[in-house]
Amino acid sequence: MSKLTLYTPSPFRIRTIDTSTNALFWHTSSTGGRVPSDARLLLDAPRSLVYRTTGSSNVDEFDVSNPKSPTVTQLRTNKGVDLMCAALAGGFGQPSHVDQRLYCGGSDGFIYTFPLDSSGKTRKTTSDPAPYEVLEAHHRPIIDLAITSDGTHAFALIQTIDGKASAVTKDLKPMPHNPQPHYFADRPQWDTIPTPRHINLTPDENHIIVTGDEQSQKCTIIDPTKTESREYSLRYPVGKGGTLHLDNYAAYFSFMGMFHNIALADGLANRGFDANTPAESNFVAAGAGHILYTKPSTTDVSGWPFLYCRLANFRGGGEVDILWSGNKWLPGDHCEDMFDGIGLLAEGG
Repeated sequence: MSKLTLYTPSPFRIRTIDTSTNALFWHTSSTGGRVPSDARLLLDAPRSLVYRTTGSSNVDEFDVSNPKSPTVTQLRTNKGVDLMCAALAGGFGQPSHVDQRLYCGGSDGFIYTFPLDSSGKTRKTTSDPAPYEVLEAHHRPIIDLAITSDGTHAFALIQTIDGKASAVTKDLKPMPHNPQPHYFADRPQWDTIPTPRHINLTPDENHIIVTGDEQSQKCTIIDPTKTESREYSLRYPVGKGGTLHLDNYAAYFSFMGMFHNIALADGLANRGFDANTPAESNFVAAGAGHILYTKPSTTDVSGWPFLYCRLANFRGGGEVDILWSGNKWLPGDHCEDMFDGIGLLAEGG
């Protein structure tokens, strides 16, 4: 039996999708409380940890090793600043030979790190060692981060109207002595599209892609070895979550059920496939080569609409309805966490 795990942020829930029968199940009813629908999730699969950022003073760490009874811990800085985003090395899971730290962008223009605790299974609840200052931020919030796979470089997206991205290239790995209060960025600052929101690094680390909010129809592609950046137009707006999938050749997006991508080498905008209904998805989850999207039905039962739910892959094939006890409609009173926001899909379940 083939399975996918679905994590939803608001409230945090864990569900299983049986892809052999296209049926949806859940492990937990609710964990972590309701938060704004723009909360973002980050998976540390080797440790069965999921992190949730909400732009508040803490990052929620969910231990999902027992999906029927997950636990939640809050990570904070010693300075009490808001943590706007979180990243692991490469964004795809940190290699075992690198210090396994979580990186968070602060509202004060610093990058904070959370190393593993003595158990090696979870992370310390306060930031240690000292944070890294992104000099070009000038105390403006860092709204998104990408970290190289060796954990030595951070690419920070700075909250500005005109849009900026900077690189922090001092050694981010553990120091053999007490670190200095902070290290400054010493690499280029790139212009990006106005009001950028998401920054991503390809698996081979040869390209950085910056996107805006879900209505933005442009992106910036950066070669981190050069000083210039390139702005390109997309076929449609980026949609919820910005870049939902990234390989070494293209970035993939989904806007209102219309799938498209942009080639990283030449900025060529390509149309993918147009999903069957729902055409306007309220909730989107991505990961493990798949995308799941839902739309409330026009049929209400006891004040709750049902949800229409579909699963597809990023190559435009394999679209299927996700079922609930043999019915293609998901009951809204049981699936209210799938009405809005960005979720995460992972292998297995």
